[in-house]
Amino acid sequence: MTIRLTGTEDFGEFCEDVQLFNDYEGKSQLSTWFGQSSFRWTFLRHNLELVICDNEFSEAVIFEQRHDTSPFLTSKFYLSGGVRTITPNVLEVNDDYEEVASYNYLFFLPDIREFEHFTANQHDQNIKIYWNADLLSSFQSSFDQLPALLKQLKENPMKQRFHQPLGVTTPTMQLLLRQILQCPFQETLRQMYLEAKVLELLVLQIAQWGENNQVLQRSLFFRPDEIERLHHAKAILNQTLPHPPSLLDLANQVGLNDFKLKRGFREVFGTTVLGYVLSLRLEQAKQLLINTNLTIAEIAYQVGYESSSHFGYLFKRQLGMTPRNYRKYKGL
Repeated sequence: MTIRLTGTEDFGEFCEDVQLFNDYEGKSQLSTWFGQSSFRWTFLRHNLELVICDNEFSEAVIFEQRHDTSPFLTSKFYLSGGVRTITPNVLEVNDDYEEVASYNYLFFLPDIREFEHFTANQHDQNIKIYWNADLLSSFQSSFDQLPALLKQLKENPMKQRFHQPLGVTTPTMQLLLRQILQCPFQETLRQMYLEAKVLELLVLQIAQWGENNQVLQRSLFFRPDEIERLHHAKAILNQTLPHPPSLLDLANQVGLNDFKLKRGFREVFGTTVLGYVLSLRLEQAKQLLINTNLTIAEIAYQVGYESSSHFGYLFKRQLGMTPRNYRKYKGL
């Protein structure tokens, strides 16, 4: 069964609770027979707004919404779940695209109608930042290094719509997102803390966009949509340790052939698919060695190795010491 909702009217019908914590922060909780949704918003200086969204529905939901003509950009970081969006009759934007966990996006979509498709029994959590291109003008510096679309938007707020996937959310971004969710402060200190984290996220996201453009210039063999599929493959590997899909399965999941997947990993990420999986496993193993009392065999199994001796061999080959010595070296 698929539930269809139109605009704030249908969502408002199910609104269970709206809490205003103070003049700049609040939360709305929506409860329905087919699931729940909540939005916590915080208004910050420089016309910044931070919104934390949580959705989980027992039925598939299609939510139709209309964007107003506001000149605000949206930076969006998906923490879990994802959404498929249909955007009909908008020339500048793909009419069918997906946003997925561990990815981040930047878009400017005023005056459009779109249909968001939410999957049943899936926890969707994302953090959104609404901001105005005027924010860039508040800094006294050159804008030559900004991505072209941002420069155009700064000069003309209604220049061109866009939806820009920026790739996998980096570990530094992930840390900032966790700090936002776990903010330890209240009132004024909370506002100051959240504003600092939001501005840092925007810096990292814009910088990532610029780095992606450089990769695109170097990767003439690949179309932009193929580079996005490579980033999707990387995100799948991040999410499927200790049992990642085979090379062929991964290629099928992201819609590339295995040749392009292998070549793309080398060209775009500077490593092979297997090399990337190894680096992920060893990084997770290092954290478990430092932060837990698990045995070496338990850690090996948890990161995807049946044989602790094989795990130990790979660990020493990459890091120059055994797992046991690494744990001692780190003081445990």
